[in-house]
Amino acid sequence: MFRTVKQRLAVGATAAVLAATGASFTASAADTAGTDLTYGSNILLQNQYGGNGGYLDTNGVSGQAGATYNVNTNQTPNSRGPATSVWKVVSATGKTAGTRVTSGDVIYLVNQYGSGTYLDTNGVSTKSGAKYMVSATATKDRGPGTGKWHIFGKTSSPTDGRIRTDDIVHLLNDYGSANGGFLDTNGGANQSGAKYDVVTSHYTDRGTGTGSWKVLPSN
Repeated sequence: MFRTVKQRLAVGATAAVLAATGASFTASAADTAGTDLTYGSNILLQNQYGGNGGYLDTNGVSGQAGATYNVNTNQTPNSRGPATSVWKVVSATGKTAGTRVTSGDVIYLVNQYGSGTYLDTNGVSTKSGAKYMVSATATKDRGPGTGKWHIFGKTSSPTDGRIRTDDIVHLLNDYGSANGGFLDTNGGANQSGAKYDVVTSHYTDRGTGTGSWKVLPSN
């Protein structure tokens, strides 16, 4: 079918607009995609209770047997001390640094304050709805599986099983053959500079967002 010059110009202009629109959608999708989380990375974990339940943080010397520091959340990351809210992701199954973290992997979370301590369950919690108390310890596994955590992504983009920054995750402790409960905020904390107490719970989300944690880069 023959077109006039005017018609051909109109078709060309429409095609250019469509191409530009498609490019903008592609750019937007790329802009919203997080960076793949890899072993050896330092991250922040922001609790999602109330939209911001604070950042997972070490705070003060713990009185629990075998523990080094208390663990709670802090309103502003690292405001209480150098790197108290920074956690290094280390494989508990021998995956090397730089390998991508996949939903369902088993990890250690090593706090970067001082010489480094491991996120750990330690003793039965008396808080309503809680399972175990949580602290940080210098020992990789203070008890069988107490320092290991199964990381589960809520979802990601694309949905290929990988964990990315800005993803929401749940963390299940491995104590008692993955029966240590999900990392959870539960009630106001007593420590200076802290926001909420951190324990484990039987449920992925005991309350709205209490067991949900956003993965964020540490810098």
